[in-house]
Amino acid sequence: MRKLFTFCAAVLFAGAMSAEVITMDLTTATNLNSEAIRYETKNTPATYYNNLKDVMDSTYSEVGDYSQIMTNDGIFFLDHLPTGDSYSGSSWEGFTLSKVAADTVNQFACTAKGGVAGVGTPFVLAYYSEYAALAILDHSPCHVTFANEYYPVEVMICMDALTRRDVTVGGGYARAFTENDTLRMKIYAVDEYGDNDDTVDPVIYDMAVGQKFENGWVKIDLTSLGKTLGLNFEMSSTDQSYGMANTSLYFAMDKLAISDKKPQKVATFENEAGGINVAKADTCWQGADVPVIGWNSWTSGTYNFRSYYGGNSGYGDYYTSFTVTNETTNTSTGYTEAYRSAKGGAYEGENFVVWNMYNDTITFDAQVVPGFFINNTAYAVTSMVNGDSFAKAFGKDDWFKLTCIGVKGGAQVATKDFYLAQNGEYVVGWTYVDLSELGEIDGLTFGMSSSDETGGYMNTPAYFAMDNFGAAKPDPYVEPERAIFPDRPSAIESVRANEKVTKVIRNGQVLIIRGNNVYTILGNEVK
Repeated sequence: MRKLFTFCAAVLFAGAMSAEVITMDLTTATNLNSEAIRYETKNTPATYYNNLKDVMDSTYSEVGDYSQIMTNDGIFFLDHLPTGDSYSGSSWEGFTLSKVAADTVNQFACTAKGGVAGVGTPFVLAYYSEYAALAILDHSPCHVTFANEYYPVEVMICMDALTRRDVTVGGGYARAFTENDTLRMKIYAVDEYGDNDDTVDPVIYDMAVGQKFENGWVKIDLTSLGKTLGLNFEMSSTDQSYGMANTSLYFAMDKLAISDKKPQKVATFENEAGGINVAKADTCWQGADVPVIGWNSWTSGTYNFRSYYGGNSGYGDYYTSFTVTNETTNTSTGYTEAYRSAKGGAYEGENFVVWNMYNDTITFDAQVVPGFFINNTAYAVTSMVNGDSFAKAFGKDDWFKLTCIGVKGGAQVATKDFYLAQNGEYVVGWTYVDLSELGEIDGLTFGMSSSDETGGYMNTPAYFAMDNFGAAKPDPYVEPERAIFPDRPSAIESVRANEKVTKVIRNGQVLIIRGNNVYTILGNEVK
């Protein structure tokens, strides 16, 4: 009967309008077996709890075999069991709602003292009853049903205050955790019957390991679960008697988010299983194992990249296209030190990407890509500021540009330009590039150009740094200030200097007089 009700509820609201990302809104919550949810200072049965403040008023009411909490006008359904199945209304399983503004020893309190929105704001309180799961139901009592099939995106989880007491100091039947103990949550995608979908690996999250535990809201990534009709939450503890947990298996939940499209995961370029594996002291991507000579494909987030490995050229390993690096130095003497950002290190985390030379394409499922963070490389900055054997030093009229080219179905559909240097200034801080104006694309490639070219070929080093590809623009966001190129003489001045070579300081630049009337700019004076 319980499964039939869940299925009917989903069918009843199957026509509800969906958005690309839907987040559970507890201000819309109603109980399908009662009126809109209320919070009162007292609840029934008074013989068990005579001061049940700031908790859903029907938490203990006997209104049938079970009930459901519905939110978002029929998108989410959370199971709640308050009845004869749970000792004649004296206990409950599944989910209820709370806004208890405390973290004292109370099953209806969480360590954050409220929801994600702040102290005293509503959150979902869950109790995973192993008895109910095994003896009464054939799946978890902590069961969430969706109106249709959706892709789970993420959920916020917090430790319950009573559970924290159990794992830290013990209480009731529970003992305090030792270094070998674990309090574990498993989140499963469900099949059409509401049972765990055994074809999909669950998301596993350890709320407590040994004597360490989470204390506050933690975001759990659910994107690996794929498209599903709902979720089952299960809890377990290594503190057991007769195969059942002694630890109180409560937890708090908030901001469960789902999408009607496959969610895209930001490419952070941090070490990932089967993808990037950059040793702490290394310069470049080492692949899942060791890179082969030629093209190597890899994935970060849900985006696909390629790197070209040319072997050791005598000056170190040679990489082109997308090269993952974790160097933190922000200076460079030239092309042998090419994989460094002008800021020094990544935008976030340890790893970032340096692109150069090859016009290779990032591929992904069709979508509107929000954007990414960009920076100059230390190599390009050194060249633009000082010049090198190929390129001149930049003046106020010079520019260095990246062109982002959106691709769909193999064809170029839109472009977006970003200037890494322009109007006497150049990028040295991680700066956000908005790509949303490219529209829906399934690939992105790059081109670089500069005011300094010879015979149609750019002399400025064709390198830029990238991090967090696919990320949304931060809110708030303040664009970093750009650095200013040193002043340059507008023209070579006539100076008589028939004597030996002489050093001259002008506008912060070191000039050398060589022979008759010729200045050579060597760079900034170093004191």
